[in-house]
Amino acid sequence: MALYLLAQRAHARRRRRLPQERVFKPRIQFLNMPEEQVMRRYQLNPEMIRDLCHALERDLQPSTGRSHALPVYVKVTAALNFYTSGTFQTPAGDAAGISQASMSRCVSQVTAALTRRANAYVRFPFQPRQQARTKEEFLRIAGFPNVLGTLGCTHVALKPPSDHENLYRNPLRFHSMNMQLVCDAHGMITHVVAEFPGSVPDAHILSCSSLRGIFEGHQNMNGWLLGDGTYPLKPWLLTPVETAETAAEQRYNTAHMATQAVVGRTVGALKGRFRCLDRAGGVLQYSPLKVCHIFVACCVLHNMAVGRGIPMPEGVELGARQPAQASPHPEPLSQESQCLRQELITSYFS
Repeated sequence: MALYLLAQRAHARRRRRLPQERVFKPRIQFLNMPEEQVMRRYQLNPEMIRDLCHALERDLQPSTGRSHALPVYVKVTAALNFYTSGTFQTPAGDAAGISQASMSRCVSQVTAALTRRANAYVRFPFQPRQQARTKEEFLRIAGFPNVLGTLGCTHVALKPPSDHENLYRNPLRFHSMNMQLVCDAHGMITHVVAEFPGSVPDAHILSCSSLRGIFEGHQNMNGWLLGDGTYPLKPWLLTPVETAETAAEQRYNTAHMATQAVVGRTVGALKGRFRCLDRAGGVLQYSPLKVCHIFVACCVLHNMAVGRGIPMPEGVELGARQPAQASPHPEPLSQESQCLRQELITSYFS
């Protein structure tokens, strides 16, 4: 009897040591879904998702020969699910039919692949023909001439590193990264700076960016950007007249506001499509560097969607933008910048 009991226990131990059979969740193939459902879930149409899978195939192709390695389309749609849902990884992973750990790897791989392609999709208009078209499109908005882009910043909430938490607390009293972008009249993003914590003022980010070098170092840059009162007036960056006293100055400010509002609508569209960037969708639980990479990846996807004319989700507010920050150390107005702006007001708005 004792020998029988010992044999039973040994058999039970061997059974416990046997590897458990893995359970693979069913995966939803986006090509088998109705287009309306694809748009609702991923905020992109099936054609763009299919093209995206082809474009990222080399980066995402499984290097393993295992029969259950994740195919490219699963990685892409899993990452899109995360970008567009604004939820944490488990619900998005369940929708894609993969585990939370696999979801995290998919987000990392797709984000890295999109970030590597940022220069191909986020491009400033350097060529004369591109500049002429950009100016003409901005001119149609409110009659403001020679505009090559509108400039603004937006905060993306994150869980801050514990050792430098204060650096990430922004003037709106939450932790974030402060992202700078420039866009054209259609809301296409043409320049991005994604590296500064939320406490850094907009004007400082501008001073550290490559925009000054672009405008002052290229002889063929014939035009300017528009920015709000957060920024210092420069020959290549026009801001509103702080106290408009004449009718011409008021007309200048009105046209400036209507044209510069494009960047606010662009931020609204970007965060409306990719809810992971919006604070209402939750705080990103990633390192500051990873949050910046996710932002750039979403900018790439935004430009691809705008270029294809993919409509925005219903109910998205396109005019929202964070309140302007007051710069703690405003730059003194240069005589050159003031003269240029006054000449513009006299020539176009009198």
